[in-house]
Amino acid sequence: MKSVLFILTLITTHCLGQIQQKALKTFTQKDFNAYKFEENKYDLRTKNSFFYLSSENDTASYYFDPSDYKGILNYGVDFASKDKKVVNFIENYEMYYTDVFFEKCSFSIADSIAEIEGQITGGWNSMDFKGKPPVDVVEISVGELKKSTTIINFEYSNTKGHVGIDGIIEYIITFKGEIKNQSFPLDTLNTLVFQKLNFRKNFPSSTPFKVRFKVDKNSVLSIGKLSCYTHFYNIGEMFFAQQKRKGVISPKKDKNAPRFVKIIENNVQVNDPKNQIKKEVPLYYQLTEKAETYILTRQYAKAKETYMLLAKEYPTLFARDIHNAIRVAVLSRDMKNAFIWGEELAKKGIELPYFNSKIFNGLKKNLEWKSFSKKYDSICKLSQTKWNVNLKKQINDLLNEDQADYGLENRKEPVVLYETTERITDKLIDLLKKEGYPSEEKIGAFTKNDTILIQSPEFSVIIRHAVQQKSKGLKELNELLEQSYKALEFDLKRSSTHRNFPGACFHIYKGNLYIDKSCDYNSDAMVKKMVFMFNNPNGFIIDNGNYIISEYNPENPKEWDDHYNNNFKLVTKLTDDWTFYEK
Repeated sequence: MKSVLFILTLITTHCLGQIQQKALKTFTQKDFNAYKFEENKYDLRTKNSFFYLSSENDTASYYFDPSDYKGILNYGVDFASKDKKVVNFIENYEMYYTDVFFEKCSFSIADSIAEIEGQITGGWNSMDFKGKPPVDVVEISVGELKKSTTIINFEYSNTKGHVGIDGIIEYIITFKGEIKNQSFPLDTLNTLVFQKLNFRKNFPSSTPFKVRFKVDKNSVLSIGKLSCYTHFYNIGEMFFAQQKRKGVISPKKDKNAPRFVKIIENNVQVNDPKNQIKKEVPLYYQLTEKAETYILTRQYAKAKETYMLLAKEYPTLFARDIHNAIRVAVLSRDMKNAFIWGEELAKKGIELPYFNSKIFNGLKKNLEWKSFSKKYDSICKLSQTKWNVNLKKQINDLLNEDQADYGLENRKEPVVLYETTERITDKLIDLLKKEGYPSEEKIGAFTKNDTILIQSPEFSVIIRHAVQQKSKGLKELNELLEQSYKALEFDLKRSSTHRNFPGACFHIYKGNLYIDKSCDYNSDAMVKKMVFMFNNPNGFIIDNGNYIISEYNPENPKEWDDHYNNNFKLVTKLTDDWTFYEK
């Protein structure tokens, strides 16, 4: 009798085991891949989001399409300091890619309970952010997802009393010209929200997750991380389907694939069609860039031919390009063209001692030098007689007026500097209207210590100050400068007057080249130019783009050392000379 009972017990247990197995479904990575949707489209927004923004109800998470977001300044927000200090607001916004790996997934048909184990990889790390990064957690939610709209506000309190490296800045914030003293709406964005939430939990992003939750036929699973694209899965459909979709194999990941996509870069909305239309670069600058690239690789003969082509296309060149053209001719041992280029430089009013530079030693030993030097002097003096003396005097007077307040030894308070720039900008506009831009043909080019050509005239600083201070007359000034740029009188493309230095990716500090962590490091050409700048025995002038040189402060070195260690990545060592900028 005992034997019979034992056999019956075994049979019963075996049958129950089969029933339990049938009541439990399992799913793989391929299954999840087949039911994902809205891939690489939505950003997770929570109360811990890394933004200057808030919503009307920021206690609940939601998801919005970052491509709809225009950027703080583009909505019409502007900043000024109460004490008239120069304010530079820089916004960068990147969306990072992540991958979700599902290791285990089971679904109980009896009670509609799902258990999932997995891990999220990729995305950002703390080194990608300047200052404090977002909260590094993964948010997993389950529920019914619906489309909605959310009003995005500018959070006023986030900028009041902002502490920068130069101290506390008290902002005056305006929106479309109106001063704001509290938070205000910027835009209404299309969003996704969970209408019915069954489950939500945060996990450290560096560790695997294990979750258990109830599911119905309308359930959606979201797995998101701040500043990363959220993953959505129709798990309700997947778990309750009579016949599952065919599984999808995860694509092989390219090791060189980008980690992120730029949404806002230096305040510019990257995906805005009007910003994607690249302005055609004038042929002049296409040729000079080509010639400078040859110089970087020491292909002087090719550079020489490029400058000769430039001269055929344009009757008048900027002095910096003539400066380079003479040098590549000398290094190509084409003395005939070197003398021809020299005569072009004489037309800029640069006097003969310019040729005391070491590179011209061979040229001065040439039999043609004596006759060339006499001819050079006569051309130079004739050019100087044609200068607009009144224009040169007035632009120098404006420079002196500017430096009387901006000079390092007697720099005035920010309020005084602002008033000075307003006054000088008005005078400059009047001068440009009457006399035109003070081009090299009108007032000559400039040198330092006879042999060093100054790339940008000293008076450029008054234009730079107008840009920095956002002068009331800046729009009119820019229109006048644009006309001069098109006439190749003002070298706007290579000038430092309008470059966004606070947004520069490359910085030089203590002889090291750094790149801002918020920048995408994809500019090997720029690095080559920066390295060349410190290994340039022939004195070429190369357009190095936008970069900042930070001086070493022996009185408080730790402050700046920490600033660069925390906010920048070291690219390469450029020089051991920390004080080259003071020489």
